Amino acid sequence: MKGMRALLDPKAIAVVGASPRPGPGSRVIANLRDAGFKGAIFAVNPRYPDVFGYKCFASVADLPKEVDCLVVAVAAETACGVLEAGQAHGIPAAVVLSAGFGEGGGPDARAHRVRAVADKGMAICGPNCFGIINVRSGAASFSGVAPKAMAAGNVALISQSGSLGNFAFGPLVRDRKLGFSHFISCGNQIGTTVEDYIDILVDDPAVSVIACVIEALKKPDKLMQAARRAHAQKKSLVFFQVGTSATGQVMIRSHTGALAGNTEILRAFLRKCGIVRADSYDQFVETIELLANVPFDLTLGDEVILVSGSGGSAAVAADCLDAAGLRLATLDAATSERLRAILPEFASPTNPIDATGVVYDDPALLPALFEAIFTQPGRPVIGATINVVPVDRLRRIAGAIANAAKASGRTVVAYQSSPLGPLDEEIVRTLHAANVPLLLGIQNAMGALRQLKRRRDFARAAANPSADSAPPAARGAAGPMPQDFMSARRTLAEAGIPIMEAALASSAQEALSIMRKLGEPVALKAEAVGLLHKSDLGCVTLNCKTEDEVIAGYHAVVANAKAAGFAPVRVLVQPMVAGVAECFAGIIHDPLYGPAIVFGLGGIFVELLREIVTEMAPLTTDDALRMIQRVKGAQILTGARGRPPGDVAALAECLVRLGRFAAANAGRFRALDLNPIIVRPKGEGVTAVDIAIEPVSGTQVGSAP
Repeated sequence: MKGMRALLDPKAIAVVGASPRPGPGSRVIANLRDAGFKGAIFAVNPRYPDVFGYKCFASVADLPKEVDCLVVAVAAETACGVLEAGQAHGIPAAVVLSAGFGEGGGPDARAHRVRAVADKGMAICGPNCFGIINVRSGAASFSGVAPKAMAAGNVALISQSGSLGNFAFGPLVRDRKLGFSHFISCGNQIGTTVEDYIDILVDDPAVSVIACVIEALKKPDKLMQAARRAHAQKKSLVFFQVGTSATGQVMIRSHTGALAGNTEILRAFLRKCGIVRADSYDQFVETIELLANVPFDLTLGDEVILVSGSGGSAAVAADCLDAAGLRLATLDAATSERLRAILPEFASPTNPIDATGVVYDDPALLPALFEAIFTQPGRPVIGATINVVPVDRLRRIAGAIANAAKASGRTVVAYQSSPLGPLDEEIVRTLHAANVPLLLGIQNAMGALRQLKRRRDFARAAANPSADSAPPAARGAAGPMPQDFMSARRTLAEAGIPIMEAALASSAQEALSIMRKLGEPVALKAEAVGLLHKSDLGCVTLNCKTEDEVIAGYHAVVANAKAAGFAPVRVLVQPMVAGVAECFAGIIHDPLYGPAIVFGLGGIFVELLREIVTEMAPLTTDDALRMIQRVKGAQILTGARGRPPGDVAALAECLVRLGRFAAANAGRFRALDLNPIIVRPKGEGVTAVDIAIEPVSGTQVGSAP
């Protein structure tokens, strides 16, 4: 804790590698000076008596004992010795700017030395980073380009990518006058991690928004605990993830693993934590501006009312709002009548509300419009356009927006159609004084508005946790999950997961005997260790109605399995079952994030359609229903185009039970597929037909079709 405090709020800083020549060391000294750091600043470089007027020491060992943070601005081969000397000198924290610590992957001796120093207690930011700015104290242990004027505020920004972090921090500070507490460029995270910073900052009373640019997480359990504390204090967490393309994903052989790569599991984990995730970098920047200004409102509605002085701009905003999954509010009759009485005769009292060009010339029009809008039931978000240029009538419009927000206590957002500046400082400050964010660009603004709803929903869920969301007790030393169909079926059935009855045949005559017992028609499927994707190999025969078909089918699937190199082979005999639709569900146990549930439509075609959703286990009933609803084509399950509706309630219950099973059996297998799941008509239930299990060792055994 001492090291983290010294890293985030140092009292005396020594810059190793400081020099009057251009370079990271000189930039750090300049940033500390320009930020008004009131603590002591020292330089370490045997070549100079001082740097920019600050006393220079020959080595770390010569520094005064008051130094609590080193900024290491020397090459990687020298940096390790500097850290070791700093630790020996009793310095609790360091920022390592240099690169060259195994960023390309694989073991690295220098990274190992840095990690050894961190393991002994020194809090290390980096390596390969810009460093840290504490805006409140002016402690700018930072080698990047820092804004000359920075106001302290309620936002902390943490970024694994120094450039992406700085591209958000700089413009938000310079152009939109947003106040920050910290900007942290954390680099390789050999020492302190994103989660370590969040863990400290979430309890800082001056911080209400923590924004993060991440590539991956290292301590997800720590993040989840910090997120819970954030919700309890009504603080916002917003993340943007880089590196989400397929080339960055690690896949496994099962359907589940192939469909739920690292990105989908991380996104599901962030949802489980109640962390808002921006869909794009530009949206991330706008979301910071949005959440930093708009107070929490658990009563906020789902719909939006837009007010514009341009019909074309309003139409574009409506399109972008629809693309973001948000609804325009349908104005009730009373609100429409009030608007009709206020608007010019040629204007229509519909949403979006086109205030026409008259709004620029009539000072009374916009305040009257807001009064009418605030009578609309449901507490919708109100978005109003503004052009942020230094013109008196536009400053008047900004004042009207701000006054309406202050007087009503409602959520009002201003947005400029163009994402480009420069921005009039007076308009920005007028809006911010009333807790009105200024968003730039129609598409970015409408996409960011979705995050208000997400933040509200996460806060509601955190305030009223479901009993279903509590993880069940793990089974302890239960051993690996049985992988043959019959044993796996018994294990899953004990958990209440519906699996189709079946029996194994070792001969054609035995298959006939099973058919007579189960009734016809039946399906025949080859069973052998490691046999996957049986349909592709000709190892499945469906709808066998006669004894001849069973005998022929038996010999065909066995022969095809043996031809593909599998032996010994037996045959699984199951009754055929029809339903409204076929679905897929599975479990993947991620070694970092834990068990997740994957769901999709399509049965054996799920990998072709790739229409799946992922959530962390366990699931609540609401989680399961949302998973089903999020899949494109979910209308198939609810009775589209005259089809009978499927038993969605039973499907949701199956997912909930699968989630409980996943949480209780974490570590017993790597992945598990139920594919297909037959969804019967409403009230008749669901049944999983096939099971495939990938053990932790990576050798898969099962019966995926």
